[in-house]
Amino acid sequence: MLLGVTLLLAVSLVAQSRFQDDFSSPSLEGERWVITASGDFKERTADVTGDHRLRLRVDTIGTRDDTVKFLGVRTREPFAVDEGLCVAATLDWNDQANGSYLSAALILAGSETRGNPLGGGDWLAAEYVGVPPGTNVRLQLVSSSSGRRRTLADEGWPHTQRVGRKVGTIRVALFVSPASTRLWENGELRHQSAGPVFSGERVFLHLQISSHSNYRAREVTFDDVEMSNADAEGCGREAQPPHS
Repeated sequence: MLLGVTLLLAVSLVAQSRFQDDFSSPSLEGERWVITASGDFKERTADVTGDHRLRLRVDTIGTRDDTVKFLGVRTREPFAVDEGLCVAATLDWNDQANGSYLSAALILAGSETRGNPLGGGDWLAAEYVGVPPGTNVRLQLVSSSSGRRRTLADEGWPHTQRVGRKVGTIRVALFVSPASTRLWENGELRHQSAGPVFSGERVFLHLQISSHSNYRAREVTFDDVEMSNADAEGCGREAQPPHS
């Protein structure tokens, strides 16, 4: 009996060595994704659109001013970092007319939660944040190791690039290993640093948006999510621009 349980566990671990989702299913697959949320909302939606993308949508009109609202999904199963873990996804900022203080992020987090993973002690977040008046964004890459936060990249904001930059649909790839962290955007290497960024050996992938209060409904979509153990070179290949 014990041998059988051990074999099943081994199969489960092997099955999670590679993860892909192009959201071809008409609904979020419960065995793959868990919806996460924190804060109060007038409306919140996490679903699959008719053209097969993950949609995260929040309306915060009339909500509390003292809370930031977080909505996302996370993988139901964790993944081992091992010698290198690569996650890639296509993000559509959706041509926001007012994206001020809206954010969209890919997050690797050690803790298993149905709330905001950034409240945990170990995580790495590649986040696009709307810059007032809201049509542009800035990229920030932030890590937390045992609760100690560190900004790895911020495009010089707010001292330079105060106005942010225009983004549309972008392919983001994030590589983490005990030796280095790298981030690509549409095939371009945007960040590289040495050393581990968190203490956990296994992580969950989160796709998440956040918003402050009193904004009408805004949404961001994600597509073509891939996650696998890989080297940095292989991860870079996953970052090629999305097909037009």
